[in-house]
Amino acid sequence: MRLSIILAAALLCSACDRLATRTAEYRPQEAGTVDQALCLLGFTGVPLQAAAVTGHHLVEVELNGHTGLFVLDTGANASVIDRRYVERFGLTPGGLQGQAFGVGGGQRAQIAQIESLAIAGVPIRQSRIAVADIAQVADVLGPLTGETIVGIIGQDALTEHRAVIDVARPILYLIEEDEAPAPQPLETCAGEESSD
Repeated sequence: MRLSIILAAALLCSACDRLATRTAEYRPQEAGTVDQALCLLGFTGVPLQAAAVTGHHLVEVELNGHTGLFVLDTGANASVIDRRYVERFGLTPGGLQGQAFGVGGGQRAQIAQIESLAIAGVPIRQSRIAVADIAQVADVLGPLTGETIVGIIGQDALTEHRAVIDVARPILYLIEEDEAPAPQPLETCAGEESSD
């Protein structure tokens, strides 16, 4: 069902010259902004790429030292990398298997151990990622966004880092430390524009 809606959006936009994406600017140094308020609670803002046509959000992920674009999917129970890219990211799917559910539906997935994972430079506390065939999502969203989609960031990473998403801007806020939101000193968020 969702895939047919995405395909319908592609047909409606077939006359588009170039499918635009927009990216917000993260400004925690500006007093009175959501950026600064969340920064003062310990969140780091990660600007997302918003695909104008589909409404999906893309984020650059570094996995085992290699980068690629992932779709942010709040409905996915786990982060997943497309089976076609396991070698590129130095992954070896193991014998463990699980179920992955998300924008493309549900399917069986293998689990691969990972050395490191970061979302736009924010280290993610995760030692495994699901490996599955997500071609039906990646091959539809890729051409619509003009990007190569290699995976999905799901609830496992979002929940672990207490994610807050500002869909309108679009920015993803994550807590880097393994603790509840707590007041931070103003200097932490003031940046270079701080006045003494």
